[in-house]
Amino acid sequence: MNLGMLMNPAGGWRYHLRALRFKNREWQPFRWNIGEWLLGWQPPESTLVVVGPSAGHCLQPFLFERFERVICLEPDPLARLLFKRQLRRAPLEHQPELEFIEEDHLVAHPERLVTLLENTPNSALLFTNVLGQLRVLLGIEDERAPPFQNIKRALQACIQGRSWASFHDRVSGNLAPAEGNPITSESRLTNDEILEELYDAKVRQISARQCELVDHLTEELLPRNLQHTYFTWEIEPGRFHVIEAVAKVAEREAR
Repeated sequence: MNLGMLMNPAGGWRYHLRALRFKNREWQPFRWNIGEWLLGWQPPESTLVVVGPSAGHCLQPFLFERFERVICLEPDPLARLLFKRQLRRAPLEHQPELEFIEEDHLVAHPERLVTLLENTPNSALLFTNVLGQLRVLLGIEDERAPPFQNIKRALQACIQGRSWASFHDRVSGNLAPAEGNPITSESRLTNDEILEELYDAKVRQISARQCELVDHLTEELLPRNLQHTYFTWEIEPGRFHVIEAVAKVAEREAR
C-alpha cells in the first residue's frame, strides 16, 4: 500500500474523513449540481479515462453506466477501494469494465497521460477536481513554473480530437459566495468577473488577494472560449470553493 498517497495534501485520508462528515450535508448541493452538469455531458466514446476520481465522493455512479470501460488514474489505495465498492453497489443497468492505474500520469509525468490516450482508442477524458490541486501538489505559487507549463502543454495535446470535461477549484477561502446557485457563462470568467458575479457588493470593492481568496491557478489551463459553469462548494463549515466546470463533446461519431 502506498502510504505516502494516504497523506496526500490534496486528498488522502483527511479528504475521506471530511467526505464522511460533510458529504450528506454541506456537500449535498454541490454534489447534486455537479451530478446534473455531468449528466448533461454526452460524449460518444465508449471508454472513459478519469483523472483523479478519488473515491467518487462527488460523482454519481450513473455517470459511468453509459461507458463500456472506465479507466481510473488514482494513486490513493484507499480511494481506489472505496470507488470500486461504490460503483459495484450502485443499481446500474450496465456495469462498465473497471480498471485502475496507480502510477502518476499528471503531476510529475504528464507525458504519460498523452501516451495512454494515444493508446486507448475511442476514449473520452474527465478531470475530477484534480487540476485545481496542482498548485498544492507541485508546491508552486506561479503558473509560469516549468512543471506547471509542462502539464499545460500535455493537456492541450490530450484534449485534441476527443470529448473531455473538467471540474476544478478556481478560487477558495473563508468568504461565502453570495450566489449559491450555479452560474453559466459563454466563456471563462476572469478573477474580477468571478468577484462581480458570485460575491456581494462589499467583496467586489477589493481584490481577490485582499479577500484572502486562494487562486488555484487554473485560469489558463483549458480553452477560454467555451461555456463555463461555476458552482459553490462548502467543503467544510465556513470554508468555500468556487468550482469551475467546462466540457466539450468531440465533433465526430464514436469509432
